[in-house]
Amino acid sequence: HPLPGAGMDAPCAAMRDRINALYAERQSMETEMAAIAQRLSKPGIPGLKGPLVDAEGFPIPGVDLYAVRADRGRYAVLRNDHVAATQKVEGAMAELHAAAGVQAGIARVTIGSPPEPKRPRLDDTESGGSVGIDTTGVNIDATIGPPFAVIDEVTEGSPAAAAGLRLGDQIISFGGVTGNDGGGAAATLPRVAALLAEREGTAIAVWVLRRGERTQTQVTPRRWEGRGLLGCHMRPKP
Repeated sequence: HPLPGAGMDAPCAAMRDRINALYAERQSMETEMAAIAQRLSKPGIPGLKGPLVDAEGFPIPGVDLYAVRADRGRYAVLRNDHVAATQKVEGAMAELHAAAGVQAGIARVTIGSPPEPKRPRLDDTESGGSVGIDTTGVNIDATIGPPFAVIDEVTEGSPAAAAGLRLGDQIISFGGVTGNDGGGAAATLPRVAALLAEREGTAIAVWVLRRGERTQTQVTPRRWEGRGLLGCHMRPKP
C-alpha cells in the first residue's frame, strides 16, 4: 500500500517506508493465520478451540494432535504479534500525520492507507485476546468502504443459508472486517477466514448489499455436515 511521498522530506519519507513495511508484515501474519485456520477447520479436525480427546478421554482417531497443538500455538503467537503490529501502525500513522501537518501548515494530511478504524471490541477476557475484530456489530453509518466480496455459492442447510445469506449478496462488513482495512480482497478475505475459525459457535454480524439496499444478518460459523464452517463461497469483488 504505497503511501505518496511527494513534498515530504527525509523524516516523513522514512516514516512512510516504515508504515509500508508494517502493513506488509501484518498482511503476512494474516495470511499465515488464515492458512492455519483453514487447516484446523477441515472435517474431523477439532479447530482452534475444540477438544483433542473424545467423550471417553481417548485421542481423536486420525488426528495428528501434535500438529494441531503446534498450529494452535503458532496461531496464538501470530495473534499477539498482530495486535502489536496494529498498535505500531497506529502510532506510526499518528506520527506521520503530525509531521506532515507541521510541514504543510495543515492539521491533517490524506495518505493512501487510512489509520485503523476504531471499532467496538470485546473485553480480552471474553474474546480470548483476539486481534480486535468486532464480532457483535458495526456502525454502518461510518465510512466502511464499498463491498469487498460477492457470495457466489450458498449450500442448502448450511449456517450461511440459515442466516439468510443469498447468492449475489455483496459483503460490506463481516464481523467488523471491511474493505477499508487495507490490502484489498487479497488481505481482507484471509481476515474473514481467520475470524470464522476464531469465532466458531459465536454469532457474527454481517452487512451485505442486496439489490441496492444494505441489510444486516447474524451468522454463526459451526460444524455441519458440509464443508467449512459457513457453507458458502465468497469471491473478491473486482
